[in-house]
Amino acid sequence: MELGPREELEKMAEAIREAREEWLAAQRFFAEVTEPDLVDQAIYRLEAAERRYMYLWKVVRNRGQALHNFDL
Repeated sequence: MELGPREELEKMAEAIREAREEWLAAQRFFAEVTEPDLVDQAIYRLEAAERRYMYLWKVVRNRGQALHNFDL
């Protein structure tokens, strides 16, 4: 089943919201980590979350979809 334009926009908006929350959580984890063994994990998690968030925005921009109607 193929999604309509509105449903596709809503799906992308939700993915961006989730990616943003994941990125913010990774930022908090990085800021709070004190265990030296976890620093590398915190950096990896932070970079991966940021890249996912930026990738999703790039996909939306490349498709020319306007998400300004959604509360991001």
